[in-house]
Amino acid sequence: MNAAAAGYALICFDGLNLLIDQHAIVSLENMVTLRDGDDEVKASEIIEGNACEVHSLTAHLSVANRVDTRCRYIVVLQADKQRFGITADSVQSLLIQDPTLHSLPVCMNISESPIKAYVQIEERIAFCCDVGALWGHINSSESRHECGA
Repeated sequence: MNAAAAGYALICFDGLNLLIDQHAIVSLENMVTLRDGDDEVKASEIIEGNACEVHSLTAHLSVANRVDTRCRYIVVLQADKQRFGITADSVQSLLIQDPTLHSLPVCMNISESPIKAYVQIEERIAFCCDVGALWGHINSSESRHECGA
């Protein structure tokens, strides 16, 4: 994926389709090439060159010590000065310039959510996600998770 190209990336993040700006993607790691025959892969070994933590939605957005082997990719994102990784089932480059955004229904609009709009891409619905807001949500979820433990 050419992050310098104009456009968006459609990332399936633990079953949720997210539309993000390609410029936010630092690197994309393919799990197939990283498995080396093991069933479990340590997230820290995969992204050590990027010096960041990998998060998984199914792990309550906490840091994944071991990556779920059903995930096919780790996407490293840059939000301001913070670099972080997320697990992804699929990643697709889209060359749409200005997607037609639709407001979320009132019942889905949660103030602390990083998702504020959605767009239809072919026959799928993707949720527009600001990477900075996603990092803020993950970071605050980790804090809440640590307090409850």
